[in-house]
Amino acid sequence: MQITETFRMFFRTEAIRNFLKIFSGAVFVQILALALSPLYARLFTPEDFGLAAIYLSIFSIVSVLATAKYEQAIMLPRSDTDARSLFWLVQILAWGFSMIVLIVVAVFGGQIAAISGNARLEFWLWILPLGIVLYGITQSCIYYANRTKQFGVIAQSTIVQGVTLNGVRVISGFLRSPVNGLLIGHITAQIIATIHIAWRNRKLLAGIGNISLGSVLAQAKAYAAYPKYNMILNFTNNLSGALPVLLFTRGFSAEAAGLFAFGYTFIFKPLTTFSQSLSQVCSQQIIEYHNQGKPILVPLQKLLKRQFWIGVIPFILLAILAPTIFNWLFPPAFHLAGVFIQVLTPWFFMVYLTSPLAFIPELLNGQKKAMKIDIMYLILRFFALAAGILLESILLSLVFFSAISTWVVGYNLYWYLHLAGKHDIGTTSIQKQKTI
Repeated sequence: MQITETFRMFFRTEAIRNFLKIFSGAVFVQILALALSPLYARLFTPEDFGLAAIYLSIFSIVSVLATAKYEQAIMLPRSDTDARSLFWLVQILAWGFSMIVLIVVAVFGGQIAAISGNARLEFWLWILPLGIVLYGITQSCIYYANRTKQFGVIAQSTIVQGVTLNGVRVISGFLRSPVNGLLIGHITAQIIATIHIAWRNRKLLAGIGNISLGSVLAQAKAYAAYPKYNMILNFTNNLSGALPVLLFTRGFSAEAAGLFAFGYTFIFKPLTTFSQSLSQVCSQQIIEYHNQGKPILVPLQKLLKRQFWIGVIPFILLAILAPTIFNWLFPPAFHLAGVFIQVLTPWFFMVYLTSPLAFIPELLNGQKKAMKIDIMYLILRFFALAAGILLESILLSLVFFSAISTWVVGYNLYWYLHLAGKHDIGTTSIQKQKTI
């Protein structure tokens, strides 16, 4: 009865309908990727996945620095002019940072590849500057579309990127491309998706003449907490997420990193896509409640409850059946990835529950503590993985990694709800004073 009522309530609100608009695109893309994963395991080797993973890990880390996370602030200003100024601030930062990265690659590309433990990385580092520029355009367009409730545009962009990514990967795999087909697909998809969402936001892009440099600098100052806290928070978070690939490549082999990346791509990636889609809609609604002085804890608790009942059974099944599923679907070279997934499932479940609420510290001025938590998270994860490497056991590395990750993400969930509760107490006090 409880589960039935939860599912029925899930589809009632406008926020959920908006979520489904975004999630429909994400679902299609992830089903496509999952359907093709047995084919990918036969077209590409674990080493191919390892190379793709280490490039994408580096990209995820430097892209945070490129925009200073100002794109996350685009949703917050009441004035549309201020939001447009933030949009152009992101473009300026991304282009400037891409030039710095180009110089670094030209001077130190060989050394970076050698340190990574994968010499094939050097060629792909030259693509990083282009990727950074595309990232800046795409992310700022997505946040602006979210601000203006163009959820259909976000869904279309997701589909365009996913179809391009998988289509190019399949073609390059069958053609036995001499360069990594997984990365060819990624870069091509970035280009096509950027063109698509930029075109859908062409009025915004055409409005640069209406935005002055002074207004851009004013917004940079107004939202200085984003580079001060959010950038560092996201940097440590992305570095923390990239640690297994970076350390396994160096401590074990590119093949070991590739097996981790394969499971991560086809299990964790769909999970984060779901959570990000829900967060985009949930954050928009909760921000409105916050700006109107309404309580936010109860809506967050309802969201968490729905998340739990929808996800608990699938995750239990994943924890039990992951090795069997991988043995059945994939070639022997990829079977160990199923064991990796089994070990990591508790962490996956906590991420699934917590990710839609990750905007709460930004909304309620908790960025400083969030940054401190994430720095500690990074340190604990490093030592967890390093302990397994010193013991020469990749499974122990992942057991330690999963235990630490589950505990820290669980603490974050508790803290987000605590912040929301404190906000509601303050809101109630203000309303009582106004009544008096």
